Amino acid sequence: MAPWGAVFVLCTFTVVTWAVDHETATDRDFLEPGSTAAVGSHRLAGQLDRRGVTVQRYGGSAGAVEGARGGGTTVLVTAPDFVRPDALGALLSLPADDRVVLVDPSPGVLAAQDLPVRRTGSRWTTGVRPAGCGLPGPAATLGSAYAVRGGTRCFDGGLVRVVPAGGPEIVVVGAADVFRNDRLGEHRNAALAGALLGGYDRLAWLSLHRPERATAPAVPPTTEPTPRPTEPLPTDTPSGQPTDLPTPSGTADGGGSGRQAGGDRSSPLGGAFPPWVWAVVAQVLLAAVLFALWRARRLGTPVAEPLPVVVPAAETVRGRARLYQRAKARGVALGALRAGALRRLAPVLADLADGQPAGGDRPATVVSGLARRAGWPPDRVHAVLFGPEPETDDELRAAVAELDELVRRVQEEGRGAGHD
Repeated sequence: MAPWGAVFVLCTFTVVTWAVDHETATDRDFLEPGSTAAVGSHRLAGQLDRRGVTVQRYGGSAGAVEGARGGGTTVLVTAPDFVRPDALGALLSLPADDRVVLVDPSPGVLAAQDLPVRRTGSRWTTGVRPAGCGLPGPAATLGSAYAVRGGTRCFDGGLVRVVPAGGPEIVVVGAADVFRNDRLGEHRNAALAGALLGGYDRLAWLSLHRPERATAPAVPPTTEPTPRPTEPLPTDTPSGQPTDLPTPSGTADGGGSGRQAGGDRSSPLGGAFPPWVWAVVAQVLLAAVLFALWRARRLGTPVAEPLPVVVPAAETVRGRARLYQRAKARGVALGALRAGALRRLAPVLADLADGQPAGGDRPATVVSGLARRAGWPPDRVHAVLFGPEPETDDELRAAVAELDELVRRVQEEGRGAGHD
């Protein structure tokens, strides 16, 4: 049990650690352009501002739609699952000279917008892959993998791009790591983030941390003051110029129209409590399971123990008889009676000791000795002592009667021989 217990503890610890460290869009600092937390985007927003990109943060989809209608704008949607479907549809219907970047949308969102993109898998930890296209790489984009029809697929599916006819360029990124403060300096994350968000002079940053209401009012844009970090943002294009992403190829890198069944990844119960609450609950459940295993009765070989009280022999015999009868253990019951009969006959036969034949198991010796003293044929004695198990209760009663008769005749013969 110890190896399995160790495996269980290790798996539970892994799951709890992942749940605590895993960032979600419900975190108020998640991809916030003014947040200096690890999951925030303060560094990226400041460096884009230094490049001449006007970063405008929106707390509602209506404001982001209005702010991006002028064209020549990049729209970053940090939590596509929280955006109202009609508002997200409006963003995906912006003019052709705009770019919309969606961060890890769920299959339900992709299907609801009828995008030619479908999710093909997801990972616990974000993978780093080379670009495989004209974008800066390697970068940490492979949290979810996507396939696209009639578009471009990069980073082993961690990033896909599609340009609908008459619509904006749509980029789907499978992980938020490339935009986060704590991972911006790793690999070529900063260069990729600059290429995705610095392609135009204006960036509409739509940041949501809870699902929008169906009748959410338009939220006016707010310009967040962003301190200017010292480290520069690696870029592959001059400041202020649109960044050209790889042109969609004529061949499909993935099948289907993207209409894959799915739902919103957000859970009302999961977002109602902070991660540490779930960690405590998991630890308490683990402790309860270990305590139950420790206190559970160990199954092993039955051990004979003295009775706690003195029980009359007749009650014990009747109790065991009822158990045998309920279990229909006729053979076991008859075997117990035969063993008792041999113990009672041990003083009569000199070659029996403690109910067992002397010198080993010798049924022939027992049968011949008892047959001589009882005056019965040896075959009849053998059938009484070593015959087959009874099939019915009537057969059992008949066998017991024969056994009692054999014992009576042998004992009477023994007493008669003693008087002589």
